[in-house]
Amino acid sequence: MNLCFAPTCTLGIALCACAVPVCAFADDVATPPAPAITVNASLLAATDYVWRGFSQTNQNPAVFAEIDLASHGFYLSGRTENVKFAGIKQEYDGWGGYVQPIGPIKLDVGFVRYGYINAAINTDTLEGKVALSGDIGKLNAHVAGFVTGNYFGTHNAAEYYEVGGSYPLMPKLTLTGALGHQTVNHDFHYDTWNVGLGYALRKGMNVGVRYVDTNTRVFGDLGGARVVGSFGITF
Repeated sequence: MNLCFAPTCTLGIALCACAVPVCAFADDVATPPAPAITVNASLLAATDYVWRGFSQTNQNPAVFAEIDLASHGFYLSGRTENVKFAGIKQEYDGWGGYVQPIGPIKLDVGFVRYGYINAAINTDTLEGKVALSGDIGKLNAHVAGFVTGNYFGTHNAAEYYEVGGSYPLMPKLTLTGALGHQTVNHDFHYDTWNVGLGYALRKGMNVGVRYVDTNTRVFGDLGGARVVGSFGITF
């Protein structure tokens, strides 16, 4: 996720939640307590790794492996994926935080860290995050902001703001989209947007297609319009 060297999956991974009906025929049948910690693992293959509008794999396919832990509102996740820029071939990311419901709205405060294996210089980046999300009818909407004081080794401050949402078109088909604005050192800035469809083939198995674009060509075709396909499995 390096806009300095080669200009990321904004998020391009579709999540599916399946509800299982439960029928109780006796008063003494108790609902089992929620687990103290939930653990999920996932694998995703995509035709490109796009982060905030820019390809991180020089428009080549990418494979992501991720693990997620959650407990009583706290969450912690880790992921690794292949990249292709500045001689770097592998990236590893971590993020965590806390989600607090405030009426119908959820407040999410946390961090995101991007790291790179065998980078010629230190381009690791730590961002702080604040997000709000909630439902408006069937629409699940969110707004989010990310800030850092050292943008991928440049020692420049940067901010990224995004608004987006998802809307179920059918029981297994979901429409998603987002509009984002990236600013670096209050000088360089650009807009990015994406719209996509996600389809749940079965529980824990999803396919997706997404259109992504930006309003800058400072890195040539790496920030140009493209369609990205993906296939993901959650365990």
